[in-house]
Amino acid sequence: MIHLFPKLKKKMLLIAVCYIALVAVYIVLNPGANHLVTLLISGAGLAIIMFGQLLNAYNAHSALLSKLYSDLNVDGFLKLYEPMLNIPLKNDNVALTVRLHASNAYCAQGRFDDAIALLKSCKLPNTGKPENDLLSKFAIVSNLCYCAEQKEDIETARAYMDELLDLKKKLEAMQTSKPEKKRMVFNTELNEQCMLFLTTGKCDIDALQILVKNNSQLLHKVTISLWIARAYLAENNRREAEKLLERIVNVAPTLYPGRMAASILSGLPGKTEEA
Repeated sequence: MIHLFPKLKKKMLLIAVCYIALVAVYIVLNPGANHLVTLLISGAGLAIIMFGQLLNAYNAHSALLSKLYSDLNVDGFLKLYEPMLNIPLKNDNVALTVRLHASNAYCAQGRFDDAIALLKSCKLPNTGKPENDLLSKFAIVSNLCYCAEQKEDIETARAYMDELLDLKKKLEAMQTSKPEKKRMVFNTELNEQCMLFLTTGKCDIDALQILVKNNSQLLHKVTISLWIARAYLAENNRREAEKLLERIVNVAPTLYPGRMAASILSGLPGKTEEA
């Protein structure tokens, strides 16, 4: 993660060089000191310094993600995050992580074609561990499926959905050899409910509400809520749909869910009848 923040990386290297130089000076000025003990203590100190800078990079990255998922400041996030897409990274997992988050930001702006292009450019990590490699592919296909669903490209979405469910089946099969408490859960509920809505006009609202309740990220709550509102309208539950659409507009007026919610509201005839 440190490679995503060149200034932090430069700072870490500078501190490390200065620290090593000080240790060397100490050894020269204290020839009678136990060099082995000095080197062991110095090595521990250097490890602490390195760990501290790596932790700073992790915290800096978390702060950036908070800007996207909690503050809904997508423009501010991309201004700082998009340059990271051009950083050459040896770690394919980190490179994939950056692209997944950037694609989520593009989706939040309604730039689904950009998100799809970015996801398709992802290099699948080759860790030599089948489960880890499948997990990476699962994440990419899940996002591609959702982009197609947002575009209401049913044929493409169905193809991705089939691939996603196949990956899920393979990953779940791998979990059977693990202790129950260590087994991972691979959630495709959102993709499945969106697909159901697009193909039948209805979906399981309760299932989507559970996803909203269990999700800690405001961006995802807002995005899922838009589908719930559409499902309410499909069931002629205009009162609940309006309440939810108005909430989405208030929370994310400039983002794709907010713009769509406003458009749907403006297209509703008349006023909601009082109960």
